[in-house]
Amino acid sequence: MLPLGHLAVAYLWYVVYASVGTHRLPARLALVPLAIGSQFPDLVDKPLAYLGVLTYGRSLAHSVFAFAICSLGVWWIANRSRGRWTAETLPERLRIVTPAAFAIGYASHLLGDTYQFLLAGDLWAARFLVYPLVSVPVSPADDVAPWIRLIRIYQEMGSHPQLNVIVLAVVVFVGLRLRRYWKQTRSDHM
Repeated sequence: MLPLGHLAVAYLWYVVYASVGTHRLPARLALVPLAIGSQFPDLVDKPLAYLGVLTYGRSLAHSVFAFAICSLGVWWIANRSRGRWTAETLPERLRIVTPAAFAIGYASHLLGDTYQFLLAGDLWAARFLVYPLVSVPVSPADDVAPWIRLIRIYQEMGSHPQLNVIVLAVVVFVGLRLRRYWKQTRSDHM
């Protein structure tokens, strides 16, 4: 899955999370840690594979072990900083939404990279999820700088493999913003 696809899938999963709970629908503050979580595995693994530190662009940060450690670390930091700010300040509101948004973004990234393998029953292709317990292959694609690959891919946005998911996420985002605007407008007139 490509970066915009990961971001779109993460956003849609966060909408589901927010709508089934008592959480507010994705707002400005939740979008930052959500976006970071949705890109985090690639931001770690792709450059390290290109530099030769890792043998594969889906290994260390694409592991469920790294997911657990990072998500717990973000949660721990958020809990440790409780009480440092007053309730309505920006840092406090960000502290509250960050752990869940980051974890949902990160988990959606792993799911986005593996769902096709898992649906096909090809568990071996998804073995990077349990790295370092199982070795991962060497990828010749990692010899090309990740930013160069992205430039080449996004030159033809119309052929983006997750274009339908991206469009859906944009429609949901705009729809939720319009819904909020209409609710505020109606409540202001009453």
